[in-house]
Amino acid sequence: MSEPISFVDFKPGEVMGSVSHTYSQELSDAWGEIFGEAASESSRRAEAAGVATVMMMRAYLEVVTPRPPGNIHARQQITTQGTPCLGELISNQISCTSKEVRRGRRYVELKAVGSGNGQRPIYTGHITLIWAT
Repeated sequence: MSEPISFVDFKPGEVMGSVSHTYSQELSDAWGEIFGEAASESSRRAEAAGVATVMMMRAYLEVVTPRPPGNIHARQQITTQGTPCLGELISNQISCTSKEVRRGRRYVELKAVGSGNGQRPIYTGHITLIWAT
């Protein structure tokens, strides 16, 4: 196993990596289990917007690894430009936008961008972390 990512490893402006996820029937079924029913046509957009958030967080967890213990997930924000379609492959890219030390804590800002078929914009997200080391 490699060493955990440290604060000095973050380079503002650099892409850290990307990963693709499919908005699968299995993911839709799991969403239905959480909310007690399968998505209907009227609730499919709400489900898809929630799935975009799931994809953003999965991309962060897969790209920014290994992480040291003790990090704090301070904030996240997501703006959807579209919603993924069932069966669509979504490309998720994670980049570092900034880092700074404030009040003795190491803050890291990450940007997550998701795009679907034909580079169709799905979401733009921002994740703020207080990095442990």
